[in-house]
Amino acid sequence: MGTGRKLTGAEATLESYKGWAQAFPDSVGTYRATHVADDGTVVLEVTWTGTHRGPLHTPDGPIAPTGKRIELPACLVVEVAGEKAKAQRHYFDMVTLLRQLGVTK
Repeated sequence: MGTGRKLTGAEATLESYKGWAQAFPDSVGTYRATHVADDGTVVLEVTWTGTHRGPLHTPDGPIAPTGKRIELPACLVVEVAGEKAKAQRHYFDMVTLLRQLGVTK
């Protein structure tokens, strides 16, 4: 959601995750809270940390590695059907990310 991108399917999601891992190879997601709704929807509050060591692909093109650390709060909403996730939305503040990388004020 932070980038406005919409991914469909597990393969596209995995490719997106690989791009994040390339940009932040030491990235860690620390889960602060988990909430489960009666309909099975799961809300995960997470803080992403890492060092920008590879290109970060954005809708406006890649951002070259800055070597800067990030600490980015985020929220994932996962709709579950049976034993599988059927949809996921990932909310984070793109401006906070860009500020921490030093590419915007």
